[in-house]
Amino acid sequence: MFRTGPQSSEGSPQVSHRAPVRYRWSFPIGWRVSIGFGIFAVAVGLLFWLIRLTLEENRKLAQDIEKVYLPGIQLLTGLETTVEQVALGMDQWVSGEAQDPVLLERQLEQWVRKDLPDLMGKTEQLASLMDSTALRHWERLRSDVDLVSIVYTEVSYRIASDAPVPDSSAIALATEYVKGEANLPTYLSRFRVDVDVLKAHQLAALTASTARLQQVGALLGRDAGRIAFVVLVLGVLISLAVTRSITRPIRDLRRTLLYMGRGIQPERPVPVTPDEIGEMAEAVNRLSEGMRRTQVFSQEVGQGNFSADYEPLSEDDALGHALVKMRESLASSEIEMERKVRLRTTEVREQKSRIEQLYGDLMDSINYAKRIQDAILPSAVERAKVFQDSMVFYRPRDVVSGDFYWFHSVGRVRMFAAIDCTGHGVPGAFMSLIGYNVLERVTKVYTEPEKVLGQLNRQAGEILRPKGSRVQTDRSRGVASPLDLASLGIGVEVEQDIQMTGLQDGMDLAVVSIDREQMSLQYSGANCPLYIVRRRELIELKPDKWAIGSFEPETFSYGVQHLSLEPGDVIFAATDGFVDQFGGPAGKKFMRHRFRELMVEVAPLPMVEMEQTFAEVFDQWRNEEEQVDDVLVIAVRV
Repeated sequence: MFRTGPQSSEGSPQVSHRAPVRYRWSFPIGWRVSIGFGIFAVAVGLLFWLIRLTLEENRKLAQDIEKVYLPGIQLLTGLETTVEQVALGMDQWVSGEAQDPVLLERQLEQWVRKDLPDLMGKTEQLASLMDSTALRHWERLRSDVDLVSIVYTEVSYRIASDAPVPDSSAIALATEYVKGEANLPTYLSRFRVDVDVLKAHQLAALTASTARLQQVGALLGRDAGRIAFVVLVLGVLISLAVTRSITRPIRDLRRTLLYMGRGIQPERPVPVTPDEIGEMAEAVNRLSEGMRRTQVFSQEVGQGNFSADYEPLSEDDALGHALVKMRESLASSEIEMERKVRLRTTEVREQKSRIEQLYGDLMDSINYAKRIQDAILPSAVERAKVFQDSMVFYRPRDVVSGDFYWFHSVGRVRMFAAIDCTGHGVPGAFMSLIGYNVLERVTKVYTEPEKVLGQLNRQAGEILRPKGSRVQTDRSRGVASPLDLASLGIGVEVEQDIQMTGLQDGMDLAVVSIDREQMSLQYSGANCPLYIVRRRELIELKPDKWAIGSFEPETFSYGVQHLSLEPGDVIFAATDGFVDQFGGPAGKKFMRHRFRELMVEVAPLPMVEMEQTFAEVFDQWRNEEEQVDDVLVIAVRV
């Protein structure tokens, strides 16, 4: 069970010059497990032994109740009944009251000659279990039963059973004998008392045995449960003790090895236990000490102390010799490295200065572009001249935006539009400037929304596409495609050519024209629907699925939709930035069905509160998500 640590051939311990072994004896893991299971097995055996003793006592008590006490009470009851029947039968026999004397005589003969001896023979088995008081009553009971038999014999002798009518003198003699000389009533009274005493004795024994049986059962349930609990706790404690003595040093060893595997020096050595794990702990501690010395040397060399002392662990320590060579190589190249660092530092500073200058110029240009874009957007005062009751929720994603809004008044016709240009930021802002200028120029001639869109598509196409480029409309996709790439010499790389010709540049918008005198509305849309909230009900006007700049003017014409207005109607036009914003509990898009519900909800509010509500809902939905696109929502109340 116990063994000493490793020994040399001379009998003395083999001591390493790096990490000597510090233990002299060992307690192997197998012995711990065996002892623990042995103790647990003894405890379980004691539990089974106790349960067996208790069950044996329980079985014996149940056997006494079943085979002694309950049958004894039944025998005494049967004996009492039989004696009573014999006494009653003899009284009827001698008094001449029997309806059938012959049958009565046969019954008395059966009771006296067979039943009573059988019952008395069975009750004699109970005598060995009676105490002295009950035994005296049983002895007197037996004499009473014998007396009954004698009385019957005398009566049957005096009364001839074969006489058709018994002699009156014989009956008188038999009656005198029964009630006088034999004094049968007195003996019967005493017999009843003896039977009651014996019954009480048997009942008391039955009650005591039953109580003891219940007590034994309760003790078995209680003590067995307690002992089982103690055995279980003992088993758990033994298993915990054995497991802890094994797993704790393994856990310390594992933690140290994981640290070393990741290059982390352990803060303390692994505890050495007197077993096989302790031997591994000794080896790991030696390895950890070697790593620590190597780490200290590497840090000294890394800090420029090339004179730091280091001795490899052995002649075969490849890492140690490599570190010594590294120290010599670093010392020789330190001067050259410092020269290069100074040169590179100068270059980095010059590049940093240039980048800061370029970034400042770029931000100045973007901020100036924002001032230009803000200048073209109508102010609240300018919007009020067109529509007295209007709202704009405008939230660019970057400094400048690709979305913009437009209000215009021509006589009694009032117009507004929500425009979403391709992209956002600087590219979108340039597109918005182009769209604003074209829109201003077109609406000097046209006020019909469908004509405005048609002219906007034509003039935007002339600006965005170089002269001589030809495109045809692919109606299945709603975008323009090259007409004859081979004939134009463009080649087969469609995506690249589309970018070169500018076919991906364009805009989505909704243009609304309202005649206030006739209370009529005209709407045309390019991928941008229009919504009217009337008495808390939403009316949606669908747009055409063609963006501005996506097709040749001759291939498609925008449609127009007419709607009669009612006082109190609220008209909404919005770009897709709001509905496409990610957020909410699941990080999904806001979607159009929520946007429709929101418009119905905010329609009765004043315009200032409506704008605040749109901003609050958008911010709450976006939460910490990044804004994905420019956001624009326009509302006009008729």
